[in-house]
Amino acid sequence: GGPSAGLMFALEIYDQLVEEDLTKGYKVIGTGELDYHGNVKRIGGVDKKVIAANRADCDIFFVPYENGREDSNYHEAKRVAESIGTDMEIVPVDTFQEALNYLKQLQ
Repeated sequence: GGPSAGLMFALEIYDQLVEEDLTKGYKVIGTGELDYHGNVKRIGGVDKKVIAANRADCDIFFVPYENGREDSNYHEAKRVAESIGTDMEIVPVDTFQEALNYLKQLQ
């Protein structure tokens, strides 16, 4: 719950409204506050969320990219993922549409 689940709540609602299965069988998790314009905003505790997602054996983790900012949630998540040796794909997103596009291209 809370604002950091905004992106994932929105993706789940979208998934319920369309006939196609967006996840195509992948375990997808992510984080990011979502504003009214569909922008994904920075959150706290991304390091702990990456570790929890890895323990849950997730395949894909969406994380705020913050337009490539050097200290973005994405860069922190990537560092943690590398330090724990996970195979989980860390996917940087700045918008809901970017996350949606990523899911639509999965095979």
